[in-house]
Amino acid sequence: MSGGGLIYVFLGFFGGLYLIFDGTRKHLLVQKITNTPTSKVRSAAVGLVELHGAARCKGEMVSPVAKTKCGFWRIIAQFYKSGKHGGWRTFYKIDSTSPFYLEDNTGKILVDPKGAKVEIPQDHKYQGYISGKGLFGMKHKKIDEKVLKYIEEQEEKIRRKFDNYKNLNVRVFEYYVADGDEVYVLGDAEIKDDEKSDVGYKNLVVKKGKYEKVMYISDRAERKIVYSLESSVRNYIVGGLILSSICLMLLLLFSGIMKP
Repeated sequence: MSGGGLIYVFLGFFGGLYLIFDGTRKHLLVQKITNTPTSKVRSAAVGLVELHGAARCKGEMVSPVAKTKCGFWRIIAQFYKSGKHGGWRTFYKIDSTSPFYLEDNTGKILVDPKGAKVEIPQDHKYQGYISGKGLFGMKHKKIDEKVLKYIEEQEEKIRRKFDNYKNLNVRVFEYYVADGDEVYVLGDAEIKDDEKSDVGYKNLVVKKGKYEKVMYISDRAERKIVYSLESSVRNYIVGGLILSSICLMLLLLFSGIMKP
């Protein structure tokens, strides 16, 4: 086995271990979701809570590109690399960190998405060339003007990052939880520092806690969330075991410990 091949085997072995680790982490999340009863906002108390309701904006936040009123948004930008090992590569990703409200028929509670695992579907995909030209000056489809405006509005460091790929095929994905969308939240309810109210839940904010260290946001119902996560758990753990086992056998064969 060549040196380059050996590196790939090592990467495959540790990649398999990571899949097992991530699958185990997802399994623990499933356990927390299934073992935590859904609360009404009015009944929320300090500690791990599971809530389901409608997302409501705190202020006038809008998604960065489509300008849709929302409680949470995410932007992912990728460029296309050609060649033998080419494909789409992510060069920019950002999530909103401003709090929003979750509202049900008993009240509304503040949700802080910082550090949360957020699983929501893509709302918009924009693709094209930032400059309208390829590497050799050939004209190509220019990316949507709304994306160009978004780039112009960013600080210089981010504008430079996009400028590095201005002559390559770029796609930008926009995700958001629009105002009024159904949302599921699992996280720690903690006392807010800046407000005091006679109504208990109005003193709370749901966030990634210091002890439970879990914060999960989705726009799906709990049943669908659990089904999807359980499928991922099986795939990750089984796939990780197979990959790591194969790579380990190859390493043992290479080292001479195991005979073919």
